Amino acid sequence: MIAERTHIRHSLITLLPDLVRKGERAPAFTQEELEKLVDGVLPLYGRLYGRPEVQVSAHQKRAHWHAIAKEVRTLGVYNRHSTHCRKRWEDLRRCARKISEAQLGKFSKRGRGAHRALTPLMRWILAVAYPDLDGRLKAAQQSQGVSTH
Repeated sequence: MIAERTHIRHSLITLLPDLVRKGERAPAFTQEELEKLVDGVLPLYGRLYGRPEVQVSAHQKRAHWHAIAKEVRTLGVYNRHSTHCRKRWEDLRRCARKISEAQLGKFSKRGRGAHRALTPLMRWILAVAYPDLDGRLKAAQQSQGVSTH
């Protein structure tokens, strides 16, 4: 009995490097994958990130992220999992916020130098995820005579 367990354990340990390939990274999201991700998140944004009375349970959130990942996988680029999609969405939100805050600083009296411009995709994310920040950015751009498109 102990010998069988030892043999099974030894077999699993020797197979493990083949089953788990450490060090390999998933390829970067393509533009099509990003658009599919955003299209999947936007209708569910209130449920995933809204006010507590609008949000759903953690189990339902996981189900929503699984459905979003399934849609992203339909493109056939890479087998994206819900965790990949959720983390990429968080990165996009954070990046849009940082760029917009930097641009607000550029339009203030103490702004310093040029900053990255918001892409249409980032502006879309910003409008949904941070509507108050998006409004302030548009107002600052209009007061400086900068196009908001």
